Amino acid sequence: MATLTTNLFHGHGPGDHRLDVVEGHWPDDMLGDVYVVGPDKRRPGGHWFGERGLVMRISCRTDSTGRIPVRSRVVRTPVLRIRDRMPWMFRKIAFADVSPLGSTNLANTNIEPINGRLFVGYDAGRQVEIDPETLEYLTPVGANDEWLQALPGVLEPMIAVAAHPAADEHDGVMWFVNYTPIPSFDGSPTVYLARWDMTGPIERWPLTGLPAFDTFHDIKASSDHLVFSDLPFAAAETLSGQPRTPNSDVTQLFIVAKELVRSTPAGQSIPVTAIEIPMPTGHLMVDVDEQDGRLRVFLEHIPLSDLMIMLTGGEAAHGGGVIPADYEGLVTLAVQPGVVGRYLIDPGTGEVVESDIAWDDRFWGPILATRDRSTVDARARGGRLWFGGAGFDPELIPEEWWRLYGDGALNHVVDPSDLPTESVPGALATFDLDAMKVTSVHQFDDGAFPSPPQFVPRVNADGPDDGYVVAMVHRDGPKELVVFDASHIEHGPLARATAADFCPPLLLHSTWLGPDRPVRPDYRIPLRRDLRSATGQIPAQLRAMWRSGKAMAMEKRKAAKSWSAQTTGGASRPGTPMP
Repeated sequence: MATLTTNLFHGHGPGDHRLDVVEGHWPDDMLGDVYVVGPDKRRPGGHWFGERGLVMRISCRTDSTGRIPVRSRVVRTPVLRIRDRMPWMFRKIAFADVSPLGSTNLANTNIEPINGRLFVGYDAGRQVEIDPETLEYLTPVGANDEWLQALPGVLEPMIAVAAHPAADEHDGVMWFVNYTPIPSFDGSPTVYLARWDMTGPIERWPLTGLPAFDTFHDIKASSDHLVFSDLPFAAAETLSGQPRTPNSDVTQLFIVAKELVRSTPAGQSIPVTAIEIPMPTGHLMVDVDEQDGRLRVFLEHIPLSDLMIMLTGGEAAHGGGVIPADYEGLVTLAVQPGVVGRYLIDPGTGEVVESDIAWDDRFWGPILATRDRSTVDARARGGRLWFGGAGFDPELIPEEWWRLYGDGALNHVVDPSDLPTESVPGALATFDLDAMKVTSVHQFDDGAFPSPPQFVPRVNADGPDDGYVVAMVHRDGPKELVVFDASHIEHGPLARATAADFCPPLLLHSTWLGPDRPVRPDYRIPLRRDLRSATGQIPAQLRAMWRSGKAMAMEKRKAAKSWSAQTTGGASRPGTPMP
């Protein structure tokens, strides 16, 4: 019988709560707010990532009654407001949401702060800005015609932008990876680096020198370079109904020098430095300070994970039994211990000068991590990382996953034949990024697990990493907020807070925003302009699709002629032994 809590996709959506501190003392030297975003998925069934975004704002300080104020709101973009009123226009295809208006930006994946402003990201849509106080939708970032469009749409064309932009406090800009997952057969660029100065138009540079990729999910900035990686999220197979094949078992890391961007006019090509590192990656971190011109990059590795394998109720589980219906929609993350890699890289040559990984057998099923990014010193050089994980449950390994990965042929830290036969509890772990080891672990009881964790600095902190870790705990019954002393995770929570009706769904990423709220610039993309810039691009989009289709047909004809020549010339059939 599965031991992981079944309380994942049940509960409430938007609303307001006041959480009672039911155990311990809530620290009074935390300020600001923790923000969490994720899919508003309130029932099992369908992919976890396939629902509109829900944003939660958690006050770090208790109110006058000693309670923790929590506010939750759905992201209401213009297209999502139309969907609320005319749901019959919209259809689900796997985890995507489509309509005659285009590909819906579900705004449900990441939340990024910079200069007191908040932006919500989604890998198949533009960033959108929300109000930090009310959580109301404000504007998309950039009009439709400022981005590379993957597919046309009347109001919301598919614009693939890595959900995690680089909020570059060093330069006061945001950086994005804008790409199309549709291969180009006519030589047109498929990946762009984009820069936004927070008030003006988007600038874009086509990138060259990239190998084949699945998707891009994360980009980070150091003082002098930009670093981004691919994500093994092979959506094309699922969307097209093709048979599944194993994900890539390596990370493709790409580096661009800022000086090269500054010296190249927008629209002109920029080459990237490409690096291959064993084991795939979900997210990355980069120290802002470079060491003698070298980058210090941290990768949250996800060996053998497959975000496209969704647990389905009634599906065969490896080793016997079936997957319970309450887990339907969850993805197969909890198949290896949490692994963090540290890489010292020469950005000019792409040489990995030093590498090391850290993991611990007490910490399995990594989901999301957090580190201190609250000050210049903290961003300059990371000292610690706090990682939340769901543990390991041998009853929740689908047979489909075992068919693709059970032979142990891909990069891993624990061979599938050596997976635990008993459950490993969900946990919060501290990784020392200098010593590269797990220094403390707190495990949760009764199938509970923390996700996401969020670092919050202490008022008048002594330096980086001096503060607390606030985490949402998913468990049977009402869910909880817990707070840990960041230096002593192993001691357990300092306090727990909950309410009888507090049951948000399993969300994704989080961030912290301090109490200062600078005056926001008057930046908005009017709906009329967005509509005009979407429809105006449709003819060019259709021409590009026609050219790509024509080139694809020519390639197929060449392949057919080649095959015909081989067979008439007596060549052996592929896959057949030579006589």
